[in-house]
Amino acid sequence: MLTDTQLREVFHFCFLQRLLKISSPEMYVLKGGLNLRFFLHSPRYSEDMDLDVLAGNVTTLKKNGYKILRDSAFKRGLRTYGIADVELNDPDKAKHTKTTQRFRVGLITPAGLRLPTKVEFSRRHNPSDKPVMEMIDPEIARQYHKLSYRCQHYPGEFAVSQKIQALAGRSVTQARDAFDLGILHMGGYATSTAVSNLLPNKIRLKAIDNLMGLSFDDYDGQVVEFLDADDRIRWSSVSVWEQLQLTILELLGHA
Repeated sequence: MLTDTQLREVFHFCFLQRLLKISSPEMYVLKGGLNLRFFLHSPRYSEDMDLDVLAGNVTTLKKNGYKILRDSAFKRGLRTYGIADVELNDPDKAKHTKTTQRFRVGLITPAGLRLPTKVEFSRRHNPSDKPVMEMIDPEIARQYHKLSYRCQHYPGEFAVSQKIQALAGRSVTQARDAFDLGILHMGGYATSTAVSNLLPNKIRLKAIDNLMGLSFDDYDGQVVEFLDADDRIRWSSVSVWEQLQLTILELLGHA
């Protein structure tokens, strides 16, 4: 039986697969936590899926998104994983603008539990962030008895820049951004020299301030709860969180 975090992940995996089949894969770029999870070996599951849109119009994407979510064959496939139904939030209240399109749903379990999630598309792509087309990690696909498929995503060096800007710029600071930076650093995608060349000092200083405002409780609720049981043992101590903070401070150039 899949966990709640795995149910969200298999929904995202299947939705993205269907989207890339009915439209050009070159139109979308996977980013955020799922990019790290699907391509960069992050152990953290994501509650939502975020993509950049490089082409196409708002009306067509809105039509295709709801077409997938309402499709009976799509829903039948999800039932094999323990998702009894996909409950749409009111489409008339959903955000579909020239910059942001958001599909909010509830994944209904056989016990009647509703797991909220969303798929969000942004048209604020930074032209300097260059995506690549690669296969999703076959191990991710294998655990759901699926075949991997090709998808555009941001490589590690661009994901580092995006995560630092997220740590600096969110209205509510998220510990998951700090964790993701630690994973990218461990993967060899980030060095303090590269970061100082990529981002203005003002952004790095703001990221440092926000990082130091996070507590272990923030980390425990936003990160540890989204790890498998074995990974929780590795990542769930106060000392691990403090070491992670120190690693990111060094990465951001904090003396």
